[in-house]
Amino acid sequence: MDYFKDKYLFITTLLAFMISCNGQTILGVQHFARQLIEQESWSQIAKHVEDHSRLVANVQLEELHRELKTSLFASNSNYNYSLQCIEDVVFYVDSLLLNRSKWALEMLESSAQFPAGVFGAGNYHAEGLFDECLAVRGGSNRFQGQYCTVFFKPERVSGMIGNHTTTENNQTDSSTALIILNHLFGTSVEDAVRVEPKISSVDPSTYMLPSLGLCIPSSCSASDLAHSIAQLIGRYVIANQSIVTIADEKYCFTAEEDSSTSFSGPDIAVMATLGVIGLLIFLATAHESWRMYRGISFSGSDNAAVSVLHCFSALNNGRKVLSLKSAGSDNLSSLHGIRFFSTCWVVLGHTWLKGIMSNVINPNMVVEEAMRWEMETIINATVSVDSFFLMSGLLVSHLLLRELDRNEGKFNVLLFYVHRYLRLTPVYAIILGFIATLMVYIGTGPNWYNVIVASEGCRVSWWRQFLYINNLFPTDMNVQCMGETWYIAVDMQLFIIAPLLIYPLWRWKNTGLILLAIVTLATLAANFAVFAIYSFPPTLMPSRMQEMMRLVPTYMDNYYFKPWTRAPPYLIGIWTGWFLHRVKQSKLHVSPWIVALLWTLSGAVAASIIYGLTPYVNETLVPTIDDVVKLTYGPLHRAAWALALAWTIVACIHGYGGFINRFLSWRGFLPLSRLTYCVYLIHFDYLNVFYSSNRKMIYYSFIDQLTTFFGITVTVFALALIVSVCVEAPFINFERWLFKSHVDNAGTRAMKGKESRTDPELNANNGHVNSTFHSEENPVDAEVPSVMKL
Repeated sequence: MDYFKDKYLFITTLLAFMISCNGQTILGVQHFARQLIEQESWSQIAKHVEDHSRLVANVQLEELHRELKTSLFASNSNYNYSLQCIEDVVFYVDSLLLNRSKWALEMLESSAQFPAGVFGAGNYHAEGLFDECLAVRGGSNRFQGQYCTVFFKPERVSGMIGNHTTTENNQTDSSTALIILNHLFGTSVEDAVRVEPKISSVDPSTYMLPSLGLCIPSSCSASDLAHSIAQLIGRYVIANQSIVTIADEKYCFTAEEDSSTSFSGPDIAVMATLGVIGLLIFLATAHESWRMYRGISFSGSDNAAVSVLHCFSALNNGRKVLSLKSAGSDNLSSLHGIRFFSTCWVVLGHTWLKGIMSNVINPNMVVEEAMRWEMETIINATVSVDSFFLMSGLLVSHLLLRELDRNEGKFNVLLFYVHRYLRLTPVYAIILGFIATLMVYIGTGPNWYNVIVASEGCRVSWWRQFLYINNLFPTDMNVQCMGETWYIAVDMQLFIIAPLLIYPLWRWKNTGLILLAIVTLATLAANFAVFAIYSFPPTLMPSRMQEMMRLVPTYMDNYYFKPWTRAPPYLIGIWTGWFLHRVKQSKLHVSPWIVALLWTLSGAVAASIIYGLTPYVNETLVPTIDDVVKLTYGPLHRAAWALALAWTIVACIHGYGGFINRFLSWRGFLPLSRLTYCVYLIHFDYLNVFYSSNRKMIYYSFIDQLTTFFGITVTVFALALIVSVCVEAPFINFERWLFKSHVDNAGTRAMKGKESRTDPELNANNGHVNSTFHSEENPVDAEVPSVMKL
């Protein structure tokens, strides 16, 4: 990061500003008092007050009052401070220094002290006590404690006040810093280098800047606080940089006692929708319980109202979601395990990412950990997405080819797409609606602004999500909505074009193969072109901070989120599905030495993809990565991962998987795999809420983060179970009932025969086209294959 030449000089001086000032701001008042209190143990405070209260009252307190009234609030700035704020601050100082009031001491200790680990751990966040501050009631409820976080960022100086000019000389910068420190510690210095103080507004990445947590009277606004601190520290120049102060009401919190929450129209609409769904679930569950008690089973003779109501029964849906039974021979059962572990891998990567970004107290250790080869397992978790692209393409191809066989080349194209949309969107819409409206009310915390940003982003861009085009818009940090759903958009876009590639494979085999080969090579060429034009790194490498800070936005917008660059694994899935369809009537015979060779090659390829960039993780030792590495690993590693996984699936299906197939096909993974779509939709914003509500920064260690990951994984799967039973499954049931008449009329022949209703592929997706939800399958379900999104 090129914020400043000498990071430690800049940050240390900044913290000296904040901690060492003799009462020039609210901050200065608090720390001046703390210095007095910490001179003696708590057991001696009472005696100290008794012996010296007159001196404190007559000398130091008067000095503090005079500085607050004349130096800070009047002459230092043209800003009009709140009169009530001034009065409450003065009252606070009185109570603290003269009376030693308990509430004033609580308010004092709730504000930040000099942060631990500035030099060794790289911590530049001075945090206070959030809940303790909010519990403060000053002077018979005269005001409440208000916890505010103030942030600081450097800005290159373009002009000076006085006789000084900007300089690039390190010696001059150091001398300036010493002059400022002398000035702050009480030495009169006339020629300190100064600029006009600046204040800035917050943005979604502000929370990563150096910060200070303060407990101030609730009558003071964030603007009052920002201007007072800016007058203190924003006038000086360190390392040719001035300090910009950032404070905002969204980073200020009070207890909000005796205040009624006002809900907006969208809030009420979402609550009403959830209320209706909850009522239907209650009525349906009660009705099923009554019928079970009376021994009355459900049948096709039930009227429409009963059938629709039964779609929402928690008993029925819960049994089916948690069932360990799978229809038919289930020769694609290995996909259950692959889907579950790929989902956990995604959660693992995001847990590390969000945990590190939520202000760890020892970021230097995070960087050191990232240099270890073992951490490449987490850093390269992005290929788990390509596992889902592969499975999605495989199932689309395999199932659509099967349906074309059954119907002699005919299928309802419109229904194919409508059915897919209705399977994906209802649970997606409910979760997005909750995020956009009610999520902000479920908690609070020093960084709760991150949750607010996510909520407001969904209020703005919801229509992009529901049209599945959100990945085609440039990244905007101010408009963030379920950022992980770029994958749903890409997969939907690839799904739309899939029949254009699959139908020719069925109708004109050779022409279809040539077309599919051309498209596959074209997407690989697009990858090479993007990496060559933009000189992208081989993949996302957090340990190479300089490169990531410079290229990540461009990398995401031009490569990571785009369907034409992410298509190769999906197309390899189509190839694999076509191959499985061709050999479905006979067992694939492969000689043992070829099987061993293919397993060895797939294992070596997978290991090379995950750990192959280990020599390049240290940006200090390897400042630049060779272009050959960039242009081989970058464009090809995702396709190579898909090929290695494709062999694993084929081997498991045709009896060459051995213990790997037995493990991945374990029945216990079946209900877990049904939950993965909801886990995907829930986990990222759950992580946002979890880390934003943390009262203290995290001390990073591998074992602690691993423990956090397991806890979060269990929690999001539990939440996914609730959402799946209460939202996802009911709408799947309702959608199936809605199309039943069409199926009965148009698919009578396809409905005949046990095979058409028990194909295991219908259980191999994430529960959207899943016979476990229904008593029997129909050809419409077969036309809409895997919809797993990660």
